[in-house]
Amino acid sequence: MNKTADLHHELREAYSLKNLNNIALTLINLYKNKQFAALRKIADIISESAIVDIKEDGKGFSKFLLLYHPDRRMFHLGEIDSLAADGNLKALQAYAHILLLRDIEELALKLDGFEDIDYTPVYEWDFDTEGYNIVRDFSEPRKTHTKVRCCNFYDAIKKRAFESTDFEYPSYYLEDFDEFELSDSCIDNLDGAEYCIHAKEMDLSDNMIYDLEPLFGLSMIEKLNLSGNKIACIDVLSNLTRLKHLELANNLITDISALFELPKLSYVDLRGNAIDESQLEELIALGIEVEHDMQQTFYASH
Repeated sequence: MNKTADLHHELREAYSLKNLNNIALTLINLYKNKQFAALRKIADIISESAIVDIKEDGKGFSKFLLLYHPDRRMFHLGEIDSLAADGNLKALQAYAHILLLRDIEELALKLDGFEDIDYTPVYEWDFDTEGYNIVRDFSEPRKTHTKVRCCNFYDAIKKRAFESTDFEYPSYYLEDFDEFELSDSCIDNLDGAEYCIHAKEMDLSDNMIYDLEPLFGLSMIEKLNLSGNKIACIDVLSNLTRLKHLELANNLITDISALFELPKLSYVDLRGNAIDESQLEELIALGIEVEHDMQQTFYASH
């Protein structure tokens, strides 16, 4: 067998459902346990053919799911088969990052607690991959559409991770993340957000959201950005008792009484809303920093 056929065979075995489930579960557990240093080391190990930029706070983790989520299996296998049929060894090598994670559970244990150790030489492969990045799609460039269709929170997550809503994404996966960045995602309703029970930060700014009901049970949230939406009623927010930082600029809000019940709230941006001055004063009296476009930033007097 030639190199292309050998690699094709290895990759088909590596992209088994069992192996993808194992990789995805291990990575999710590392993220859930805030083992961001370990995730960065794994990103370094596969960096010859896949670029995953994990920040110190764990941002960038969704790229791992894009690479190894089990629901992407048939897509990847289709690309691998096509490349092998074309004899395109170089492009096929862009999928070889998965071969470095065959023993990911053992690797995760070794990386636990280690900082800034270069593991790359241990995991090198025989063929030259210099200059290649992960290749996910060899189809013709998609045409640009001027009209963007809005979606719910759940589909926005799938679009952000997989660039499509056609893939299954179990709702329980959302429980493993504490931060969601979905600004300017054309979200018009929050269906699916109710599964984010461990979320601490959410950026949902610049969307088309009007109903906050799915946020009712997300009692872990500390920072929430809802600026630039179509929100009129914020009563649901009274249940987010750990909320500290809230951005509600440029909405349709007139009543902010729900915010009076938030014991940890320290900052709120209300610019671009027609709020009665008496309510603003009451909020300020609670010791909350308030921004409103009719006046300067207000602080409680001490």
